[in-house]
Amino acid sequence: MVTSLRQSTGEMKATTGTAALAGALSGFVASTSAFQIGQAVQITSGTVIGHPATDAPQVGEYLGIPYAQPPLGNLRFAPPQPYRSDRTISASSHGHNCPSRSAAVPSGALPPTVYNLLADLGQVGDQQNEDCLYINVWNKPQSGAVNKPVLVWIHGGGFNLGGTNGSAYGGQFIVDTEDVVLVNFNYRLNIFGFPGAYDMDKNVGLLDQRLAIEWVRDNIAAFGGDPKRITLFGQSAGGGSVEYFNYAWTQDPIIAGSIALSGSATAYGNLLPATANSRWISVASRAGCTQKTPDAVLACMRSVSMETLITAEFQSRNGTNALQGNFGPTIDDKVVFTDYNTLAQKNLFIQRPTIYGNTIYEAGFFALLLAGLGQTRTPEYWTQFDARGFTCPATTAAIYRSNGANLPTWRYVYHPVFPNIHLPTDNNLAWHGAELLPLFGTDEIITKGPSTAQERAMGKYLRGAFAAFAADPVAGLTKYGWKRYDNASETVVQLGFDDPSSANFCPGPTYNTTVAYYGGCAPFPDPGQPNK
Repeated sequence: MVTSLRQSTGEMKATTGTAALAGALSGFVASTSAFQIGQAVQITSGTVIGHPATDAPQVGEYLGIPYAQPPLGNLRFAPPQPYRSDRTISASSHGHNCPSRSAAVPSGALPPTVYNLLADLGQVGDQQNEDCLYINVWNKPQSGAVNKPVLVWIHGGGFNLGGTNGSAYGGQFIVDTEDVVLVNFNYRLNIFGFPGAYDMDKNVGLLDQRLAIEWVRDNIAAFGGDPKRITLFGQSAGGGSVEYFNYAWTQDPIIAGSIALSGSATAYGNLLPATANSRWISVASRAGCTQKTPDAVLACMRSVSMETLITAEFQSRNGTNALQGNFGPTIDDKVVFTDYNTLAQKNLFIQRPTIYGNTIYEAGFFALLLAGLGQTRTPEYWTQFDARGFTCPATTAAIYRSNGANLPTWRYVYHPVFPNIHLPTDNNLAWHGAELLPLFGTDEIITKGPSTAQERAMGKYLRGAFAAFAADPVAGLTKYGWKRYDNASETVVQLGFDDPSSANFCPGPTYNTTVAYYGGCAPFPDPGQPNK
């Protein structure tokens, strides 16, 4: 385990900027009553000028702030380096998303409304560039508390696609209704973020995340946020990232709490170094980098174009990994570990309150995508996939924290499906990601269809609960009636079960029976892999 990004890489230094931030904060506090939305803010790398958010003009929006040097040239595949500058940044538009590619669903394979919804959630088709390490901030410091709790969003996408260059995960609606500052950012994906060569850092995408969170710690006070009340939240690979962070940075946690939605560090098993290296060599060969020494191969891989690498990686899948790329979190026992169960049994994770959440039928999302690619799996397969890939990791993590470490821990299961975000899954249940658009309040923007009163109420409920947790991770959820998780009692929060806009409670075993039936928490094959 490591205590800072500098320790992890041996050369990186966290940016502190204490004097600059103290001056910026003193001016900020004194002028809160006269605050101009999007006004200039002094940060550790210069001055940032924002603007009113388009759909919430009382919210300040700061888009496309660089937090790391562009990972180009010799910085391709390397740990991120802090961005240094004293210039003025016009934070008026998003930075590029990081390079990625997923299997293309053929035109007409899915209904247009369904295809567009999935594409928006995955940020498919958004502009990509290796110069992609940017962060976005939304604030509303002219009202409420001066030092607000901070929610930091980590996007999902299987470490293969996704980003923040779009409307789906914008923070304007959360910030407009809740007294928080919201931050999201991009991080490197696939081979660019998890290169896999033996003699290199294998998880630079996760190091990107760490540097972004260090940036938040060092700069968020200038935006009206409280650096002592930072809560990480993420979904799918973003939820897994939250858990990777919780185990990797125990000596310097930064965060006050975390929320892991539909993701864990153990759902599918992490790559072994030998597997990652074999895949690296395969891509290098397809990219024309067949030199005899590892250093020469690396130099070649840094010289070829972004497009060449993307194509070579995609071709190396040989059609066997339709949904995921060949690269992702790889065991290095510094950032990604061999045995998370042993670490958990010893309470070797960040000792902070945590929420774990799932939808009732995560598998529906993946089954629909595979159907669009002309592939099918049996209902039995998807039941196992749901139980072992999502229910079991959430249950186990919650038990370790609540029973083992006696930490404030909560667990929820999300049930409702609303008309404008309905997917034609085989059982019409809430799918992987179904809660995201109501949570961010972007459902009407993304779907171009009206939301129902119950959908709006559920979104308001989720935003309020997450903001309450960020404000006080120990006791904030008491006003929502949430009970700390205990697997033996009625403490699982059922969101939208009886009433699509409220919550009730049930015992943990309600959702755990299929886990035991299918043999517990053994990692389950990625759904993109062919049946064995």
